[in-house]
Amino acid sequence: MSIPEIESLGIFIFVFGGVAFRNVLRLKQPIWLFFLIGALATVALGVLTPQQAYQSIDLQVIVFLFSMFIIASALKMSGLLGEVGALISKRSSGWPSLVLFFLIFSVASAFLMNDPLAIIGTPVGLYLSGIAGVEAFPFLLALAFAVTTGSEMTPMGNPQNLLVAVESGMRAPMIEMTQWLLLPTVVNAALALAVLRVAYKRSRPAGDPAIELLTAKDKRLRRVAIAGVAVTVIGLFVVNWLQLLGYNPPLDISGVALLGSAIVLGLGGKERELLYDVDWGVLVMFAGLFVVTQGMWNSGLVRAIAGIIPPPTPNGSLALIMLPSIVLSQIISNVPMVALYMPLMREAGFGPTSYRAWATLAAGSTLAGNLTLMGAASNLIIVQEEEKHRGKSSMDFWRFAVYGLPLTALNCLVLYAFLFLRDKDLNRRLVYRIIGPRSVISRITSASALSIS
Repeated sequence: MSIPEIESLGIFIFVFGGVAFRNVLRLKQPIWLFFLIGALATVALGVLTPQQAYQSIDLQVIVFLFSMFIIASALKMSGLLGEVGALISKRSSGWPSLVLFFLIFSVASAFLMNDPLAIIGTPVGLYLSGIAGVEAFPFLLALAFAVTTGSEMTPMGNPQNLLVAVESGMRAPMIEMTQWLLLPTVVNAALALAVLRVAYKRSRPAGDPAIELLTAKDKRLRRVAIAGVAVTVIGLFVVNWLQLLGYNPPLDISGVALLGSAIVLGLGGKERELLYDVDWGVLVMFAGLFVVTQGMWNSGLVRAIAGIIPPPTPNGSLALIMLPSIVLSQIISNVPMVALYMPLMREAGFGPTSYRAWATLAAGSTLAGNLTLMGAASNLIIVQEEEKHRGKSSMDFWRFAVYGLPLTALNCLVLYAFLFLRDKDLNRRLVYRIIGPRSVISRITSASALSIS
Protein backbone atom coordinates (compact mmCIF):
# COMPACT_ATOMS: atom_id res chain seq x y z
CA MET A 1 0.00 0.00 0.00
CA SER A 2 1.15 3.53 -0.75
CA ILE A 3 1.59 6.16 1.96
CA PRO A 4 -1.62 8.04 0.95
CA GLU A 5 -3.56 4.76 1.11
CA ILE A 6 -2.17 4.00 4.58
CA GLU A 7 -3.01 7.52 5.78
CA SER A 8 -6.51 7.32 4.33
CA LEU A 9 -7.04 3.88 5.88
CA GLY A 10 -5.97 5.21 9.28
CA ILE A 11 -8.43 8.09 9.00
CA PHE A 12 -11.17 5.68 7.95
CA ILE A 13 -10.51 3.40 10.94
CA PHE A 14 -10.52 6.35 13.34
CA VAL A 15 -13.75 7.90 12.02
CA PHE A 16 -15.93 4.86 11.42
CA GLY A 17 -14.40 2.83 14.24
CA GLY A 18 -15.15 5.69 16.61
CA VAL A 19 -18.76 5.82 15.43
CA ALA A 20 -19.21 2.03 15.59
CA PHE A 21 -17.72 1.56 19.07
CA ARG A 22 -18.72 4.88 20.59
CA ASN A 23 -21.34 3.32 22.87
CA VAL A 24 -19.20 0.27 23.68
CA LEU A 25 -16.31 2.50 24.78
CA ARG A 26 -18.76 4.89 26.50
CA LEU A 27 -17.42 7.86 24.60
CA LYS A 28 -19.47 11.03 25.01
CA GLN A 29 -18.04 12.84 22.00
CA PRO A 30 -20.72 13.60 19.38
CA ILE A 31 -20.64 11.65 16.15
CA TRP A 32 -20.02 14.73 14.01
CA LEU A 33 -16.74 15.37 15.85
CA PHE A 34 -15.22 12.15 14.49
CA PHE A 35 -16.05 13.22 10.94
CA LEU A 36 -14.71 16.74 11.50
CA ILE A 37 -11.41 15.42 12.88
CA GLY A 38 -11.21 12.96 9.98
CA ALA A 39 -11.73 15.74 7.44
CA LEU A 40 -9.08 17.95 9.08
CA ALA A 41 -6.66 15.02 9.17
CA THR A 42 -7.31 14.34 5.48
CA VAL A 43 -6.11 17.84 4.65
CA ALA A 44 -3.35 18.01 7.28
CA LEU A 45 -1.75 14.77 6.03
CA GLY A 46 -1.88 15.94 2.43
CA VAL A 47 -4.33 13.32 1.18
CA LEU A 48 -6.36 16.25 -0.20
CA THR A 49 -5.42 19.87 -0.71
CA PRO A 50 -7.67 22.48 0.96
CA GLN A 51 -9.13 23.32 -2.45
CA GLN A 52 -9.85 19.65 -3.20
CA ALA A 53 -11.45 19.24 0.21
CA TYR A 54 -13.73 22.23 -0.39
CA GLN A 55 -14.67 21.02 -3.87
CA SER A 56 -15.50 17.56 -2.51
CA ILE A 57 -18.32 18.95 -0.35
CA ASP A 58 -21.59 18.63 -2.26
CA LEU A 59 -23.23 21.95 -1.43
CA GLN A 60 -26.45 20.87 -3.12
CA VAL A 61 -26.88 18.12 -0.53
CA ILE A 62 -25.89 20.41 2.36
CA VAL A 63 -28.33 23.11 1.25
CA PHE A 64 -31.12 20.57 0.86
CA LEU A 65 -30.52 19.15 4.34
CA PHE A 66 -30.36 22.63 5.89
CA SER A 67 -33.62 23.61 4.22
CA MET A 68 -35.43 20.49 5.40
CA PHE A 69 -34.13 21.01 8.95
CA ILE A 70 -35.59 24.54 8.94
CA ILE A 71 -39.00 23.29 7.80
CA ALA A 72 -38.99 20.41 10.31
CA SER A 73 -38.03 22.77 13.15
CA ALA A 74 -40.91 25.06 12.24
CA LEU A 75 -43.35 22.15 12.36
CA LYS A 76 -42.04 21.23 15.81
CA MET A 77 -41.95 24.76 17.25
CA SER A 78 -45.44 25.60 15.99
CA GLY A 79 -46.88 22.92 18.27
CA LEU A 80 -48.15 20.87 15.35
CA LEU A 81 -46.18 17.79 16.37
CA GLY A 82 -47.53 18.01 19.90
CA GLU A 83 -51.01 17.96 18.47
CA VAL A 84 -50.08 14.98 16.29
CA GLY A 85 -49.03 13.07 19.41
CA ALA A 86 -52.18 14.11 21.25
CA LEU A 87 -54.35 13.18 18.27
CA ILE A 88 -52.80 9.71 18.02
CA SER A 89 -53.23 9.08 21.75
CA LYS A 90 -56.86 10.24 21.67
CA ARG A 91 -57.84 8.13 18.68
CA SER A 92 -56.00 5.00 19.74
CA SER A 93 -53.84 3.50 22.44
CA GLY A 94 -51.40 0.64 22.75
CA TRP A 95 -50.73 -1.27 19.54
CA PRO A 96 -53.14 0.79 17.34
CA SER A 97 -51.33 3.98 18.38
CA LEU A 98 -48.02 2.43 17.31
CA VAL A 99 -49.50 1.51 13.92
CA LEU A 100 -50.81 5.04 13.40
CA PHE A 101 -47.48 6.50 14.55
CA PHE A 102 -45.64 4.26 12.08
CA LEU A 103 -47.92 5.13 9.15
CA ILE A 104 -47.73 8.88 9.75
CA PHE A 105 -43.95 8.97 9.86
CA SER A 106 -43.59 6.50 6.99
CA VAL A 107 -45.56 8.75 4.67
CA ALA A 108 -43.91 11.91 5.98
CA SER A 109 -40.41 10.51 5.48
CA ALA A 110 -41.03 10.15 1.75
CA PHE A 111 -41.26 13.93 1.49
CA LEU A 112 -39.51 15.55 4.46
CA MET A 113 -36.12 13.74 4.77
CA ASN A 114 -35.79 11.01 7.38
CA ASP A 115 -33.02 12.53 9.52
CA PRO A 116 -35.01 15.58 10.72
CA LEU A 117 -38.07 13.36 11.14
CA ALA A 118 -36.00 11.07 13.37
CA ILE A 119 -35.24 14.10 15.52
CA ILE A 120 -38.80 15.38 15.81
CA GLY A 121 -40.39 11.91 15.96
CA THR A 122 -38.41 10.66 18.96
CA PRO A 123 -40.22 12.78 21.58
CA VAL A 124 -43.55 11.80 20.00
CA GLY A 125 -42.60 8.13 20.33
CA LEU A 126 -41.52 8.63 23.95
CA TYR A 127 -44.81 10.38 24.69
CA LEU A 128 -46.93 7.64 23.10
CA SER A 129 -45.03 4.83 24.81
CA GLY A 130 -45.64 6.45 28.19
CA ILE A 131 -49.34 6.82 27.45
CA ALA A 132 -49.48 3.16 26.34
CA GLY A 133 -47.70 2.06 29.52
CA VAL A 134 -44.88 0.22 27.73
CA GLU A 135 -41.17 0.85 27.37
CA ALA A 136 -40.01 3.18 24.63
CA PHE A 137 -38.25 0.50 22.56
CA PRO A 138 -41.14 -0.70 20.32
CA PHE A 139 -42.20 2.86 19.51
CA LEU A 140 -38.66 4.02 18.72
CA LEU A 141 -38.08 0.86 16.69
CA ALA A 142 -41.27 1.74 14.81
CA LEU A 143 -39.89 5.23 14.18
CA ALA A 144 -36.59 3.81 12.92
CA PHE A 145 -38.34 1.37 10.56
CA ALA A 146 -40.80 4.06 9.44
CA VAL A 147 -38.26 6.72 8.47
CA THR A 148 -36.12 4.09 6.74
CA THR A 149 -38.83 2.20 4.85
CA GLY A 150 -40.93 5.23 3.96
CA SER A 151 -37.93 7.18 2.67
CA GLU A 152 -36.97 4.39 0.27
CA MET A 153 -38.86 5.65 -2.76
CA THR A 154 -38.01 9.35 -3.23
CA PRO A 155 -34.86 11.48 -3.65
CA MET A 156 -35.77 13.72 -0.71
CA GLY A 157 -36.57 10.80 1.57
CA ASN A 158 -33.01 10.41 2.84
CA PRO A 159 -29.49 11.73 2.18
CA GLN A 160 -28.24 8.67 0.30
CA ASN A 161 -31.17 8.78 -2.12
CA LEU A 162 -30.45 12.46 -2.62
CA LEU A 163 -26.83 11.60 -3.39
CA VAL A 164 -27.97 9.04 -5.96
CA ALA A 165 -30.39 11.52 -7.53
CA VAL A 166 -27.79 14.29 -7.73
CA GLU A 167 -24.59 12.40 -8.53
CA SER A 168 -26.08 9.92 -11.03
CA GLY A 169 -27.16 12.72 -13.35
CA MET A 170 -30.56 11.12 -13.98
CA ARG A 171 -33.28 13.39 -15.30
CA ALA A 172 -36.46 13.71 -13.25
CA PRO A 173 -35.16 11.62 -10.33
CA MET A 174 -38.40 12.09 -8.37
CA ILE A 175 -40.46 10.45 -11.10
CA GLU A 176 -37.94 7.76 -12.02
CA MET A 177 -37.19 6.62 -8.46
CA THR A 178 -40.86 6.56 -7.50
CA GLN A 179 -41.72 4.51 -10.58
CA TRP A 180 -39.29 1.81 -9.54
CA LEU A 181 -39.70 1.89 -5.77
CA LEU A 182 -43.30 2.81 -4.85
CA LEU A 183 -44.72 -0.71 -4.81
CA PRO A 184 -41.83 -2.40 -2.96
CA THR A 185 -41.99 0.41 -0.39
CA VAL A 186 -45.67 -0.29 0.31
CA VAL A 187 -45.03 -4.04 0.69
CA ASN A 188 -41.98 -3.46 2.91
CA ALA A 189 -44.01 -1.15 5.15
CA ALA A 190 -46.55 -3.93 5.68
CA LEU A 191 -43.73 -6.34 6.54
CA ALA A 192 -42.30 -3.83 9.02
CA LEU A 193 -45.64 -3.66 10.83
CA ALA A 194 -45.70 -7.46 11.11
CA VAL A 195 -42.25 -7.45 12.74
CA LEU A 196 -43.22 -4.54 15.00
CA ARG A 197 -46.24 -6.51 16.21
CA VAL A 198 -43.86 -9.13 17.59
CA ALA A 199 -41.64 -6.45 19.18
CA TYR A 200 -44.66 -4.82 20.82
CA LYS A 201 -45.91 -8.11 22.29
CA ARG A 202 -42.47 -8.73 23.80
CA SER A 203 -42.08 -5.22 25.22
CA ARG A 204 -41.71 -4.60 28.94
CA PRO A 205 -43.89 -2.29 31.07
CA ALA A 206 -42.93 1.36 31.08
CA GLY A 207 -40.20 2.28 33.54
CA ASP A 208 -40.32 6.02 32.87
CA PRO A 209 -43.19 8.52 32.84
CA ALA A 210 -44.44 9.94 29.55
CA ILE A 211 -42.65 13.09 28.46
CA GLU A 212 -44.56 16.28 27.73
CA LEU A 213 -44.84 17.58 24.18
CA LEU A 214 -44.97 21.21 23.10
CA THR A 215 -48.60 21.89 22.25
CA ALA A 216 -48.67 25.70 22.42
CA LYS A 217 -50.21 26.92 19.19
CA ASP A 218 -48.24 29.40 17.09
CA LYS A 219 -50.80 29.84 14.33
CA ARG A 220 -48.60 32.11 12.25
CA LEU A 221 -45.61 29.77 12.29
CA ARG A 222 -47.88 26.80 11.65
CA ARG A 223 -49.42 28.36 8.54
CA VAL A 224 -46.01 29.37 7.25
CA ALA A 225 -44.52 25.92 7.97
CA ILE A 226 -47.35 24.18 6.12
CA ALA A 227 -46.89 26.62 3.23
CA GLY A 228 -43.16 25.84 3.19
CA VAL A 229 -43.88 22.11 3.04
CA ALA A 230 -46.43 22.61 0.25
CA VAL A 231 -44.08 24.77 -1.82
CA THR A 232 -41.25 22.27 -1.40
CA VAL A 233 -43.23 19.13 -2.22
CA ILE A 234 -45.21 20.63 -5.12
CA GLY A 235 -42.09 22.38 -6.40
CA LEU A 236 -40.15 19.12 -6.47
CA PHE A 237 -42.88 17.45 -8.50
CA VAL A 238 -43.04 20.40 -10.93
CA VAL A 239 -39.25 20.45 -11.38
CA ASN A 240 -39.24 16.73 -12.08
CA TRP A 241 -42.11 16.97 -14.57
CA LEU A 242 -40.29 19.74 -16.45
CA GLN A 243 -37.10 17.67 -16.52
CA LEU A 244 -39.06 14.67 -17.75
CA LEU A 245 -40.43 16.79 -20.61
CA GLY A 246 -36.92 17.89 -21.57
CA TYR A 247 -36.89 21.37 -20.02
CA ASN A 248 -34.21 22.79 -17.72
CA PRO A 249 -36.04 24.49 -14.82
CA PRO A 250 -34.33 27.47 -13.16
CA LEU A 251 -34.27 25.71 -9.78
CA ASP A 252 -32.93 22.26 -8.96
CA ILE A 253 -34.21 20.16 -6.04
CA SER A 254 -31.99 21.93 -3.50
CA GLY A 255 -33.13 25.31 -4.83
CA VAL A 256 -36.76 24.32 -4.38
CA ALA A 257 -36.12 23.20 -0.80
CA LEU A 258 -34.23 26.42 -0.11
CA LEU A 259 -37.21 28.40 -1.40
CA GLY A 260 -39.50 26.54 1.01
CA SER A 261 -37.19 27.21 3.95
CA ALA A 262 -36.82 30.87 2.92
CA ILE A 263 -40.59 31.24 3.17
CA VAL A 264 -40.49 29.79 6.68
CA LEU A 265 -37.58 31.98 7.79
CA GLY A 266 -38.89 35.13 6.14
CA LEU A 267 -42.52 34.92 7.24
CA GLY A 268 -42.47 32.76 10.36
CA GLY A 269 -41.29 35.50 12.72
CA LYS A 270 -38.85 33.20 14.56
CA GLU A 271 -35.69 33.32 12.49
CA ARG A 272 -33.25 33.06 15.40
CA GLU A 273 -35.11 30.25 17.13
CA LEU A 274 -35.36 28.25 13.90
CA LEU A 275 -31.67 28.69 13.05
CA TYR A 276 -30.71 27.76 16.61
CA ASP A 277 -32.82 24.61 16.42
CA VAL A 278 -31.09 23.35 13.25
CA ASP A 279 -28.93 20.30 13.96
CA TRP A 280 -25.69 21.87 12.74
CA GLY A 281 -23.78 18.82 13.90
CA VAL A 282 -25.46 16.71 11.21
CA LEU A 283 -24.43 19.24 8.54
CA VAL A 284 -20.84 19.19 9.84
CA MET A 285 -20.97 15.39 9.80
CA PHE A 286 -21.98 15.33 6.13
CA ALA A 287 -19.36 17.90 5.15
CA GLY A 288 -16.70 15.83 6.91
CA LEU A 289 -18.08 12.70 5.28
CA PHE A 290 -17.62 14.16 1.80
CA VAL A 291 -14.01 15.13 2.54
CA VAL A 292 -13.07 11.78 4.10
CA THR A 293 -14.65 9.71 1.31
CA GLN A 294 -13.06 11.88 -1.39
CA GLY A 295 -9.71 11.37 0.31
CA MET A 296 -10.26 7.62 0.27
CA TRP A 297 -11.03 7.81 -3.44
CA ASN A 298 -8.10 10.05 -4.40
CA SER A 299 -5.63 7.96 -2.40
CA GLY A 300 -6.63 4.80 -4.27
CA LEU A 301 -7.95 3.08 -1.14
CA VAL A 302 -11.45 2.66 -2.58
CA ARG A 303 -10.11 0.96 -5.70
CA ALA A 304 -8.01 -1.35 -3.52
CA ILE A 305 -11.05 -2.32 -1.43
CA ALA A 306 -13.24 -2.62 -4.51
CA GLY A 307 -10.79 -5.08 -5.99
CA ILE A 308 -11.88 -7.58 -3.34
CA ILE A 309 -15.56 -7.26 -4.30
CA PRO A 310 -16.79 -8.35 -7.75
CA PRO A 311 -17.43 -5.04 -9.55
CA PRO A 312 -20.91 -4.20 -10.85
CA THR A 313 -21.34 -3.89 -14.60
CA PRO A 314 -24.22 -2.43 -16.63
CA ASN A 315 -24.97 -5.86 -18.08
CA GLY A 316 -24.28 -7.81 -14.89
CA SER A 317 -26.43 -8.90 -11.98
CA LEU A 318 -27.95 -6.16 -9.88
CA ALA A 319 -27.20 -8.33 -6.85
CA LEU A 320 -23.65 -6.95 -7.13
CA ILE A 321 -25.14 -3.56 -6.30
CA MET A 322 -27.79 -4.50 -3.73
CA LEU A 323 -25.80 -6.88 -1.54
CA PRO A 324 -22.68 -4.68 -1.16
CA SER A 325 -24.92 -1.69 -0.45
CA ILE A 326 -26.61 -3.53 2.44
CA VAL A 327 -23.47 -5.16 3.87
CA LEU A 328 -21.06 -2.21 3.53
CA SER A 329 -23.67 0.13 5.03
CA GLN A 330 -23.37 -1.80 8.29
CA ILE A 331 -19.64 -1.02 8.38
CA ILE A 332 -19.51 2.60 7.27
CA SER A 333 -23.25 3.53 7.34
CA ASN A 334 -25.33 4.01 4.23
CA VAL A 335 -24.46 7.57 3.23
CA PRO A 336 -20.68 6.96 3.20
CA MET A 337 -21.28 3.68 1.36
CA VAL A 338 -23.19 5.43 -1.43
CA ALA A 339 -20.63 8.23 -1.58
CA LEU A 340 -17.86 5.66 -2.06
CA TYR A 341 -19.71 3.26 -4.37
CA MET A 342 -21.11 5.73 -6.89
CA PRO A 343 -17.71 6.63 -8.41
CA LEU A 344 -17.07 2.91 -8.92
CA MET A 345 -20.39 2.51 -10.71
CA ARG A 346 -19.81 5.53 -12.94
CA GLU A 347 -16.34 4.25 -13.75
CA ALA A 348 -17.85 0.84 -14.61
CA GLY A 349 -20.11 2.45 -17.22
CA PHE A 350 -23.36 3.24 -15.40
CA GLY A 351 -24.84 6.47 -16.75
CA PRO A 352 -27.76 8.85 -16.16
CA THR A 353 -30.19 6.45 -17.86
CA SER A 354 -29.23 3.40 -15.74
CA TYR A 355 -32.42 3.89 -13.74
CA ARG A 356 -32.83 0.33 -12.50
CA ALA A 357 -29.24 0.23 -11.20
CA TRP A 358 -29.51 3.58 -9.40
CA ALA A 359 -32.86 2.56 -7.89
CA THR A 360 -31.22 -0.63 -6.65
CA LEU A 361 -28.38 1.31 -5.02
CA ALA A 362 -30.79 3.78 -3.43
CA ALA A 363 -33.19 1.14 -2.11
CA GLY A 364 -30.50 -1.29 -0.97
CA SER A 365 -28.52 1.33 0.94
CA THR A 366 -31.73 2.67 2.48
CA LEU A 367 -33.12 -0.69 3.60
CA ALA A 368 -29.72 -1.40 5.16
CA GLY A 369 -30.94 0.92 7.91
CA ASN A 370 -33.46 -1.73 8.96
CA LEU A 371 -30.72 -4.29 9.67
CA THR A 372 -28.67 -2.73 12.50
CA LEU A 373 -28.26 0.56 14.32
CA MET A 374 -25.12 1.27 12.27
CA GLY A 375 -26.98 0.86 8.99
CA ALA A 376 -28.35 4.42 8.93
CA ALA A 377 -27.56 7.79 10.45
CA SER A 378 -31.26 8.18 11.33
CA ASN A 379 -30.97 5.22 13.73
CA LEU A 380 -28.07 6.88 15.53
CA ILE A 381 -30.02 10.14 15.66
CA ILE A 382 -32.94 8.39 17.40
CA VAL A 383 -30.56 6.92 19.99
CA GLN A 384 -29.00 10.34 20.61
CA GLU A 385 -32.37 12.04 20.89
CA GLU A 386 -33.65 9.48 23.42
CA GLU A 387 -30.47 9.98 25.46
CA LYS A 388 -31.05 13.73 25.33
CA HIS A 389 -34.61 13.39 26.65
CA ARG A 390 -34.14 10.49 29.06
CA GLY A 391 -30.41 10.33 29.78
CA LYS A 392 -30.34 6.74 28.51
CA SER A 393 -31.36 4.69 25.49
CA SER A 394 -33.68 1.69 25.26
CA MET A 395 -32.16 0.62 21.93
CA ASP A 396 -28.88 -1.24 21.65
CA PHE A 397 -27.13 -2.90 18.72
CA TRP A 398 -28.19 -6.49 19.41
CA ARG A 399 -31.78 -5.81 20.42
CA PHE A 400 -32.29 -3.80 17.25
CA ALA A 401 -30.71 -6.56 15.12
CA VAL A 402 -33.03 -9.25 16.53
CA TYR A 403 -35.92 -7.58 14.69
CA GLY A 404 -33.93 -5.89 11.94
CA LEU A 405 -32.31 -9.04 10.57
CA PRO A 406 -35.51 -10.92 9.58
CA LEU A 407 -37.13 -7.72 8.32
CA THR A 408 -34.16 -6.85 6.10
CA ALA A 409 -34.08 -10.39 4.70
CA LEU A 410 -37.73 -10.03 3.71
CA ASN A 411 -37.06 -6.53 2.34
CA CYS A 412 -34.35 -7.94 0.07
CA LEU A 413 -36.71 -10.57 -1.31
CA VAL A 414 -39.35 -7.94 -2.04
CA LEU A 415 -36.82 -5.64 -3.67
CA TYR A 416 -35.54 -8.53 -5.79
CA ALA A 417 -39.06 -9.38 -6.91
CA PHE A 418 -39.90 -5.85 -8.01
CA LEU A 419 -36.54 -4.76 -9.47
CA PHE A 420 -35.09 -7.96 -10.82
CA LEU A 421 -38.07 -10.05 -11.96
CA ARG A 422 -40.62 -7.48 -13.06
CA ASP A 423 -40.68 -4.69 -15.59
CA LYS A 424 -41.33 -1.23 -14.25
CA ASP A 425 -44.43 -0.69 -16.43
CA LEU A 426 -46.74 -1.68 -13.56
CA ASN A 427 -44.99 0.78 -11.26
CA ARG A 428 -45.08 3.46 -13.93
CA ARG A 429 -48.83 3.14 -14.54
CA LEU A 430 -49.60 3.31 -10.82
CA VAL A 431 -47.32 6.29 -10.21
CA TYR A 432 -48.70 8.27 -13.14
CA ARG A 433 -52.23 7.65 -11.91
CA ILE A 434 -51.21 9.13 -8.56
CA ILE A 435 -48.86 11.99 -9.49
CA GLY A 436 -48.81 12.16 -13.30
CA PRO A 437 -49.94 15.11 -15.44
CA ARG A 438 -53.49 13.68 -15.75
CA SER A 439 -53.77 12.42 -12.17
CA VAL A 440 -56.27 13.56 -9.56
CA ILE A 441 -53.51 15.36 -7.66
CA SER A 442 -52.51 17.29 -10.78
CA ARG A 443 -56.11 18.30 -11.48
CA ILE A 444 -56.59 19.51 -7.91
CA THR A 445 -53.31 21.45 -8.06
CA SER A 446 -54.25 23.04 -11.40
CA ALA A 447 -57.71 23.97 -10.14
CA SER A 448 -56.20 25.51 -7.01
CA ALA A 449 -53.73 27.53 -9.08
CA LEU A 450 -56.51 28.82 -11.35
CA SER A 451 -58.69 29.79 -8.40
CA ILE A 452 -55.80 31.68 -6.79
CA SER A 453 -55.01 33.53 -10.01
